[in-house]
Amino acid sequence: MAITIQSQVKQQLLNQGLVDQNQLKLAQRLTRLLHCPLQQALWRLNLLSLETYAEVTAAVTARPRLTEWRSRHPIDFGLSTVFAPEALLAYRFFPCRQHNGTITLAVERPNVRSIRQAVRQAWPEAKVRTVIATQHEIEQLIVEAGLHRALPASDLEDTTWWAVYQEARQVGTSVADALLGLELLQPEDYADIAAEQMGLPRFNRLFEDGTEVDANAASDFDSAALLSHLFVPLRWLDQKTLMVAIADPNAAQVEQQIYEKNPGCTLVKVIATPQEITELVDQLHQSALSWDARYRLLVRSPAESAARVFSLGQVILGGLLVCGFVVGITADLWGTLAAIAALLNIFFFVSIAYRLFLSLVGAADFVHTVSPEDVAALNEKTLPVYSILVPVYKEPEVLPILINALSELDYPHEKLDVLLLLEENDAETIAAAKAATPPAYMRFIYIPASAPQTKPKACNYGLSFARGEYITIYDAEDIPDPDQLKKVIVTFRKGPENLVCVQAALNYFNRDENLLTRLFTLEYSYWFDYLLPGLQTLGLPIPLGGTSNHFRLPLLLEMGGWDPFNVTEDADLGIRTAERGYRIGVVNSTTYEEANCHLPNWIRQRSRWLKGYMQTWLVHNRYPLRSLRRLGLKNWLSTQLFVGGTVLAFLSEPIVWGVFIYWLFTRADWLDYVFPNWILYLSLFNLLFGNALGVYLTMLAVFHRRYYGLVAYALLNPFYWILHSAAGYMALWQLFTKPFYWEKTVHGLSKIRPGANPDVPKSPLKRLNLPT
Repeated sequence: MAITIQSQVKQQLLNQGLVDQNQLKLAQRLTRLLHCPLQQALWRLNLLSLETYAEVTAAVTARPRLTEWRSRHPIDFGLSTVFAPEALLAYRFFPCRQHNGTITLAVERPNVRSIRQAVRQAWPEAKVRTVIATQHEIEQLIVEAGLHRALPASDLEDTTWWAVYQEARQVGTSVADALLGLELLQPEDYADIAAEQMGLPRFNRLFEDGTEVDANAASDFDSAALLSHLFVPLRWLDQKTLMVAIADPNAAQVEQQIYEKNPGCTLVKVIATPQEITELVDQLHQSALSWDARYRLLVRSPAESAARVFSLGQVILGGLLVCGFVVGITADLWGTLAAIAALLNIFFFVSIAYRLFLSLVGAADFVHTVSPEDVAALNEKTLPVYSILVPVYKEPEVLPILINALSELDYPHEKLDVLLLLEENDAETIAAAKAATPPAYMRFIYIPASAPQTKPKACNYGLSFARGEYITIYDAEDIPDPDQLKKVIVTFRKGPENLVCVQAALNYFNRDENLLTRLFTLEYSYWFDYLLPGLQTLGLPIPLGGTSNHFRLPLLLEMGGWDPFNVTEDADLGIRTAERGYRIGVVNSTTYEEANCHLPNWIRQRSRWLKGYMQTWLVHNRYPLRSLRRLGLKNWLSTQLFVGGTVLAFLSEPIVWGVFIYWLFTRADWLDYVFPNWILYLSLFNLLFGNALGVYLTMLAVFHRRYYGLVAYALLNPFYWILHSAAGYMALWQLFTKPFYWEKTVHGLSKIRPGANPDVPKSPLKRLNLPT
């Protein structure tokens, strides 16, 4: 009977044009050579997938597929204890259910006599019903049986197992992935159980004697392919036998990748954890990946890299301006000073009008809102893998906050890919990260020591290990809204095809700690709730925040990632995005951070941001006409006002206030030459209306968030802006003395813990009420 069915399947394959006669003959020769079934030979020759063969077999025999049957019936893993895993693997079957005297078997080939004999020995009176499965599906069941037996029944009752199966079906992953995602199983435990069930070696034991991997075995695959499917070829045992480390022994995609390069070969699998695979890939490709993280953008587009601070043209122009100023004050002192005063005041007037317009547009922005109904309508099976980069440097104290915040994300943990970016020389943070025993979806990436030592370089290095369709950055102390990732998915799916990035709002969980944190919160609330939505509505370039910006990973790689020489890499990337015709959006979701509560720490952080703004302005004005052509006039003018204008405003603020205070106390007559009537009136308007408007808009921003206790503190904003000026001059000095130096912001200084703030969200959804 089995021969008859196989003949029918062969004929159907030929009739459907899935294979031709020559391919079938070649596969049959391989079956005799390797003593494997036909479907395995076709698969190894990369001629036909096991899934397609199973579909044809099911159609020919009028039997259901395992995936279809399993969606309606639970599996009784206790039945498999009758057989040794080796027997199940050898005969390729699995007993799934016993009901009303009938045993349901998952089989690769129906009506195999040896399988029926084995089943009759166990259950002499039972009838046999079969469902068609692939080799990988049967192997997955065998592994799951081991998982079921390895976890104590007191911890996971049958009802809970059924809930785990439901979770796996809802999310579209395997039961093993569901157990890992729900943190009921650690990756090391899964690897040990899978190796035992499948009779395969464990990588950590096989290579614990220091045996080295043959790099030539993996030379056919780039790091992206290896990390995407979590496998690494280790060595060729002979001309046709390849030993491969693999995280999921039943991953058909891995075999497909290898058979495409080496048709007909035999695989010897070694089970490894995702972290072990990651470290293997790092070991094989570290030098190339480190070089790429530093110089990818510089090599692709030297004009877009901040590795060179000033271009020759900018040096010449700067020299001409200085010479012109000297000549001007020599020839006509008062006229030159009056011209400078006029230019500054016109600039301030335009900036005030522009920010008022953006604020009005942003305040009326209701178009870019993702509702709870939009989030609830998402089908979790369709959600992609989401990568999260978390750069951490000398911050061991914030790791518990980080792990807790990520565990609160309302996103299938089975589809999270969190990369903890650790500097290899930061032993204290590495030790703290390992001691925290992070969940299965988190991997450690060790950043090689090299210059420049910056956050964007670390993120570029992490990009090479990311497995997601989308990727975002969270700082170690960040606490995002639980539904943020889902809101971003909705935004991308509703947005245009050229939407490359979505920025979430940032705010602070310790806003009421002291005066500085209150003023910081006022600033951020206005920036992210009014200005950025205004920029998005008008389709203007958006200088990104340093965290919670979500990208389509392929497009981010296409743009060259971040500039490791720019210390405000996010703002620079926002401008580069616009130059390529891509769009940036905002989403109505907030990430809560720790606001700087110590003034020296705040000054260092703000000086780095402003130095990066200076770098960004210089980079995108090396060739002004080219930037104008790429951006368009509207976007180009907005960039000048937002990037260069921000720096100019803070640098000129002390001068403007100094002149005003000097006049207030001295009423010096010579100022009449510098400030003719029209300039004087414009200056007075800028001073009174500009400051009043800035105070009023920040008041509105905190009203929007119902932070009513901060409203009165908006009156102190002029003093807060003076602090920006101090940071601006520090940034200007460093631009010339150490342009790539990264001023480290120290976190964990706040006495207020995130949980103490009622505005910091907790996930409203616990996926399963499981025992711990």
